[in-house]
Amino acid sequence: MMKALIYINGIHALPTGFKKDKTLKTEIVENPYDLRELMKLDPESEKIIVAYLPFLEVRHYELYRHLQKNTANLKIFFIVSELSSTMRIRLKADNDFVVMWKTEEGNIVRNIHKYLDGKNVESRQDRREHATSKGLVSPSKLPLGNQNKGFQPILGGSFENLSPHGSCMKIQAPFYEHKDFVNLTYQNKEGDFVSLEGQVRWAKWNKETNTQELGVQFLSSVVV
Repeated sequence: MMKALIYINGIHALPTGFKKDKTLKTEIVENPYDLRELMKLDPESEKIIVAYLPFLEVRHYELYRHLQKNTANLKIFFIVSELSSTMRIRLKADNDFVVMWKTEEGNIVRNIHKYLDGKNVESRQDRREHATSKGLVSPSKLPLGNQNKGFQPILGGSFENLSPHGSCMKIQAPFYEHKDFVNLTYQNKEGDFVSLEGQVRWAKWNKETNTQELGVQFLSSVVV
């Protein structure tokens, strides 16, 4: 596979994930307006801009929008800390961008590879907060998913992050698969225990930590 050209703007040091990945040719560009000239180079190569922005301002949005619409083989990933309601609307309407929250920047290299492999990379409309509380996951009383096993215990787990509409969590055994329905119980910031239904959107086994990682979409909005 041809190496993709990755241009990173908004930070001064290369993140660890990019340092380890030798299939991506990565360059930090401190001034976003320098990107205009860089986009004219090597027009046949796959190019990705990763823009780290505390606040995505209109002037930057217009710059990146112009670059993406006028450069062949270019995709722009935003990693943001905050988004105004106006900017959320504009990004939702202009869904050629990929928007990630600062709390999930550790997934940026994996998402870039998903994009390069032709897979869909979802933008996040809700900010995902780092979560320190532990949780319990058990089979839902809703209809089972396609791969639910006959018996599944109640398992303790830990949340990597939590948003009003979903979570990524880890458990100590590979019991759940895509489309399974689950019940999650956790303690919120006020100390109250919350129980809710969700569906597994993706699941994978992490050999390094011996944990199953689950991406769960809640079936109703919750207060983080």
